[in-house]
Amino acid sequence: MVGRTSGDESLGTDFTRFWFASAASHLGDGIRFGALPLLALSLTDDARLIALVTASTLVPWVVFGPVGGALVDRLDRRRLMIGGQLGRAVVGAVLAGLVATDQAAIWWGVALAFGLGLGEVVVDASSQAAIPQLVTTDQLDRANGRLITAITVLDNVVGVALGAVLFGIAAGLPFAVDVATFAISTSLLATIRRPLQTERTSTSSIRTDIGEGMRFLLGHPLLRGLAGGVATANLAANTAFAVVVILVVDELGAGEVAFGVVLSVGAIGGVVGALVAARATARWGRRRVLTGAPLLLAGSFVITAAAVAPWMASVAFFASSFSIVVFNVPAQSVRQAVTPEHLLGRVVTSFRIFGMSAAPLGAILGGFVTEATDVRTANVVAAVIGAGAWVLLARALRHLEAD
Repeated sequence: MVGRTSGDESLGTDFTRFWFASAASHLGDGIRFGALPLLALSLTDDARLIALVTASTLVPWVVFGPVGGALVDRLDRRRLMIGGQLGRAVVGAVLAGLVATDQAAIWWGVALAFGLGLGEVVVDASSQAAIPQLVTTDQLDRANGRLITAITVLDNVVGVALGAVLFGIAAGLPFAVDVATFAISTSLLATIRRPLQTERTSTSSIRTDIGEGMRFLLGHPLLRGLAGGVATANLAANTAFAVVVILVVDELGAGEVAFGVVLSVGAIGGVVGALVAARATARWGRRRVLTGAPLLLAGSFVITAAAVAPWMASVAFFASSFSIVVFNVPAQSVRQAVTPEHLLGRVVTSFRIFGMSAAPLGAILGGFVTEATDVRTANVVAAVIGAGAWVLLARALRHLEAD
C-alpha cells in the first residue's frame, strides 16, 4: 500500500502475477500494432486514412479518459481491468472475423481500433494507479522499470515483428492471437489477492470527481508543466510514427516483413532504455534524465528524415524508443509519488488527456503533411515540434526538487 517502506527486495507474488498479466496483454498489443498499419495499407493508399487508423486508437483517451479516471478511483481496479480486457477481446474477435472473411474495410478498421482504445483507457489507467498498492514507495522506479521493460520487449520488439509475420501468413491471424492474449491476461488478473485501491468512502458525483482530479493536476506546477511537455512530444512522435510504414514500405521499398524488422530493431532501444532508466536516474538524477531524453527524441526524427536505407530507419527508431522509455520510467514514478492515492486514477487519465489529445493530432498532421509533400518533410516537422517539447519540459523540471 502507499507509504510502505519495507527494505525487502522482493516485489511480491501479486506483483509477479500483475507483471505476467501485463506482459501477455502487451504482447497482443504489439502483434496488433505490427499488423494494423499493414492492414490499413492493404485497404487504401491514402496516407490520411492510414494515419487515421492509428489516431483512432488514441482518441478514446480524450473522449472517455475523464470518466475512466473517475471510475478507476471509485471502483475495484482489478475488476475494471478484467472487464476492460474482456471487452477488448470481443472487439478484437470481430476485427479478426472481418479480416479473415475478407469483409474488412478501412472504416471498419478505424471503428474497431477506436473500440480497442476504449478498453485500453480502463486497463492502463487502472494498472498505473494500482502499482503503488503492490510495491513499497522506494520500489516504484524498479517496479515501473520492470513493467516498462516487459512492455517494450513484448509490445515493441517481439509483438510487432510477430504481427508482421503473422499478417503475411494470414491477414486475420494476428488479430485472433491478440484476442487470446486478452484471455490470458484476464485469467492472471483474477488470481491477484491484494486490493488494488484503498477503501472508498466518496459520495460525490462523477463530474465532481473529474473536476477534482483535473484541478489537482493543473494546480501542481511540476505535473502541469510535464503534461504540457509530454503533449508536445507526443505531437511530434505521432507525426513521425503514423507514416513510418509509408517510409519503410513505399519510400525505401523494404517490404512488409522488413517493416516489422525495422520496428523491432528500433524498439530494442526501448528495451535498453527500460533496463538502464532506473540506474541512470540513480546516477545522474531525475532532472538530467528527464531533460536529456526529449533532445534525443527530436534528433531521431532528423535521422528518419535523412534515411536512405532501412538500417537508418532502424537507428532512428532505436533512438526514439530509447528516449521515450528512459523518460517514461522516472516521469511515471514522479507522478505516482506526488499524487495522493485516492486521486491517482483521475490524475493519470487527466495527464494522459493532454498527451493523448496531441497524439491523434500528430498522426493526422503526419498524414496530411505526407500527402501534401512527402514522408521526409513530415519527419522534419516532427523534429521541430520535438525541439519545442524539450524547451517546455526543461522549464517544467525547474520545479523538480534535487534528488
